[in-house]
Amino acid sequence: MNEITSIEQIQQLARSGFTEWKSLGDVSVEREGDLLIFNYTAKAQYEGRWNFFERVSRGLIVNAATGEIAARAFDKFFNWLQDGEKSNARILSITEKMDGSLGILFRVNGEYRISTRGSFHSDQAVWATKFLHAHTHLDGLPDELTLLFEIIYPENRVIVDYQGREELVLIAARNRFTGDCLPFSPDLERLAAKYGFPTPKVYTFRDIGEILARLKTMDKDEEGFVVEFSDGQRFKFKGDKYLELHRLVFSLSFKNTLQAVATHQAESIRAQIPDEFLADFNGWVKEIEETRERIKREAADVFAQAPKDTRKDFAVWVMSTRKDISSYLFALLDGHDLEPIIYKKAFENRPNETAVKQSENTA
Repeated sequence: MNEITSIEQIQQLARSGFTEWKSLGDVSVEREGDLLIFNYTAKAQYEGRWNFFERVSRGLIVNAATGEIAARAFDKFFNWLQDGEKSNARILSITEKMDGSLGILFRVNGEYRISTRGSFHSDQAVWATKFLHAHTHLDGLPDELTLLFEIIYPENRVIVDYQGREELVLIAARNRFTGDCLPFSPDLERLAAKYGFPTPKVYTFRDIGEILARLKTMDKDEEGFVVEFSDGQRFKFKGDKYLELHRLVFSLSFKNTLQAVATHQAESIRAQIPDEFLADFNGWVKEIEETRERIKREAADVFAQAPKDTRKDFAVWVMSTRKDISSYLFALLDGHDLEPIIYKKAFENRPNETAVKQSENTA
């Protein structure tokens, strides 16, 4: 199979014992017993192709023994105008964008548990499951529903300070078989009230223009909004002050990106960077890697031409011929790795830059 185009295909492959999931998309799979949880990777964000499999792999849980969908979280949804994504459909709801971790309710051996987007056993998943069991009884919850939460507690703070709150905020309920979500008002609100879950604040704006204008005046302790449209799409809108604080917290700059590449941490850092700043980060990584490879090729070509009978002959030739790359040539002569030298010297005069948010929050 070259491409997955439906949930049913994922179910069939899981039931058949298929394991080569990376051949179908940039998706990681964690297994616990018969359950598989699918999560798109940092590379999926970097590549930005977002095929069907990658889009639905945002905490999708499948029973590998039966092929049954055990939980169906949100599909990947974007910032407004990110990669040109938008909707012309009618706005159904505008709710507060909470600044925690996504929690996904699933059932195993007659017990309710909560996973996060890519793990059954992350710190947030463990905390949320314990909190659920201590505070809520889900008697009578319709079997087809996957409840989706924002996991909020002090140790899980990202940017927004929730003043010590510990909550599972119910943000959606999705039919795990059909993929349909309950309308926020009144269905989700009624479900939340029945089981004692808080829900995000609800906002009323006349149009997208009003939402974009509000983003410029939001407090730093407000992340933004999630807007649901009648065509089934959701979009994120994040406040300017929140994004600025996020940039500062992550210290996103060219020099820090250079350090990340030099220490082989770029991929792990990329997984944590908000979409708004990925373009800058990815551009810097590309610049660094292309410069590194160009210098290595050039140095190797020149080194092949240099006389090497004696070190003196080599030094005289290098200093008269290619003094500008002499440090690389002597490193090759001595059998040293070029990359640390390139990272140190090739960018020493390059101006530093800090990341700026992309244009999804502009009209």
